[in-house]
Amino acid sequence: MPLYSYYTRYRLLPIHAGILAVFASIPVWYRFPGAPKAYTLHYSTGFLIFWAMLWTVGWWLLAGLPGFRVLRRDKVRRWWALALLLGALWAFCSTIWGYTGTFSRSDVTAGAALQWGVAVLFALVIACVAPSLGRIITMLMAGLVWNSLLAFVQTGLQRDLGLRILGEFALNPAKSGISIVQAEGVRWLRPYGLLPHPNILAGFLIIGLLAALVWVLDRRRTRWIIGSSVFLLGLWALLLTFSRSAWLGFAVAGFFALPLILRGKLFRRLTKARLVFTTGVVIVTLGLFALLYYPFLLSRAGVGGESVELRSVADRNVYAAFAVRMVSERPITGMGMGNFPWRASYYLQFTAFDLRGEPVHQVLLLVWAELGTVGLCLLTAALIFGLEAALRRDVNLNRIALLAGVAALIVVGLFDHYPWTLPQFQAAWWGLLAAAGTPGPTTPD
Repeated sequence: MPLYSYYTRYRLLPIHAGILAVFASIPVWYRFPGAPKAYTLHYSTGFLIFWAMLWTVGWWLLAGLPGFRVLRRDKVRRWWALALLLGALWAFCSTIWGYTGTFSRSDVTAGAALQWGVAVLFALVIACVAPSLGRIITMLMAGLVWNSLLAFVQTGLQRDLGLRILGEFALNPAKSGISIVQAEGVRWLRPYGLLPHPNILAGFLIIGLLAALVWVLDRRRTRWIIGSSVFLLGLWALLLTFSRSAWLGFAVAGFFALPLILRGKLFRRLTKARLVFTTGVVIVTLGLFALLYYPFLLSRAGVGGESVELRSVADRNVYAAFAVRMVSERPITGMGMGNFPWRASYYLQFTAFDLRGEPVHQVLLLVWAELGTVGLCLLTAALIFGLEAALRRDVNLNRIALLAGVAALIVVGLFDHYPWTLPQFQAAWWGLLAAAGTPGPTTPD
């Protein structure tokens, strides 16, 4: 075979390997030794997933931008890509007006824009040359398995496993600052996995659970057994996180996916008896969890007035009020990408709140405060065009699962900021949306 033929045949392999490596790295917080500190220009470069994304983008550029011409010919996906790229450009431009003195940092703005820009380019690569969606589904399911097992062990031991080399945080429910649920005087550790908060672990678990549905609904008996087992494993782990936003996101994503599954011939091909059996087992699982953990469920629901839950709600209200104030001060341009915590710190010095600056737990408010109305419109346009591009494709379980993952993260973004602020979930949110809109092969491998 001529050398050029080898090149054309295998040039996409390192790109596809990079894409799959990024999806495998979503539930991993690992930062390199000596990595730049938070709120610095090069902070994002300390993450393993940043270099996996950069590897993917770099190989795509070296390969000559394969698939880009096809993307440009698709009107809807072209508008999607344009909205994302303009959003990244606007974020970089916000360094011009983002610095306002002591309580803002131009290097923080540039660093946040760099992180977002790499995630946007990564999503663009997926839109051009995504691997088969079946491989992405399998990678997410594998992540669901090992993260669920890790969650079980952390919860059972009520401490960390000492996996510092992998980025695991020190977990002691008796210490302040560790995320717990509390009821009847008992402090119960919520599992973190290899991420900095249980809510963030839950965010990955819902993506993995929705991916597992592809195998749960498969006609092949072996895949159905494996898929159902993995799904139940992940469901229990998700419940153990006690993440209300993730629970809601997962439920809404299920309702989002249901009409797509019922449409056309797809539902008629499903084995109804297996579906009923799996549904019954899921209901029993939910009932068993409620029976075992009902005091903590009542606490999370606000019954009993536990101080931990009341403080969480109060803090979120404070940051939401700060976000509205920022929007009123700079409605068009915003405060600059990544500058919300610094501006919030400025507001806090005039209050009696024992808080430090951190992002508001609502993605739309956060984007509006940091990037103004222009940035919010570009983000909304990218979501609309991305969803439209995916829904125009053939009805396929793989595509539905990825779209449901996007829908789940949109719902989570109404209550948490990590889909917008963390590189892992920037890659997940926009990478899933890009993959769902690709015209390539979508059958399981």
